[in-house]
Amino acid sequence: MSEADVFLTRHGARIDKEDRHWLAKAGHGRRDDPQLSAAGHLGAAELAAKCAELHEERPFAHIISSPFVRCIETAVPVAQRLGLPIKVEPGICEILQVFPPGFLDAEDLEKQFKCIDLSYEPHTLRGALRGEASDGQAAQRAARTALALREKLPGRILFVGHGASCLGIASAFGRDDYVGYTSLSHFVFDGTWKVQSFGVVDHLSDKETSLRSAW
Repeated sequence: MSEADVFLTRHGARIDKEDRHWLAKAGHGRRDDPQLSAAGHLGAAELAAKCAELHEERPFAHIISSPFVRCIETAVPVAQRLGLPIKVEPGICEILQVFPPGFLDAEDLEKQFKCIDLSYEPHTLRGALRGEASDGQAAQRAARTALALREKLPGRILFVGHGASCLGIASAFGRDDYVGYTSLSHFVFDGTWKVQSFGVVDHLSDKETSLRSAW
């Protein structure tokens, strides 16, 4: 069932890990919603180039991203290269230790990122989210969401998430482990879900940062 393949990536390197004054420069008060750093944007561009190669071999059908800006910024170059819109899915968002969640709705994201799919109806609505105290809780929520979307949507899916949500998505499809920044994992279904490749960083110029982030 190659048409039902699942691909998984984590957002790129984040600005708040490099610049402690990022929020004062950001023009908003969403402390838990940092954008990508310059290195993160480079990783996103390299991820997009790799996905474009895979798209030529067998097209992707869906790009599903967490609503946090660092994930959307990671997904945008991929969407542009593949000619696909981004489906914004709160169910695969960051661990919600800060609650209520400080992310933008799809309508507000679309004002900044024109490739947002406003026709997409999320599996998990913002109002259904609850505060979380551990990666495990976020992972379980993301796993449920990803499995439901895999059942609902035809064709190849790329999920763009965070450390904890990617942990859940990976475990849903056969591998209980973290992935690094803009790495790429591939899961296939052959009666059961199997790992085709996991945490691949060959497409990245800065492989070490991605590998170190997979904690």
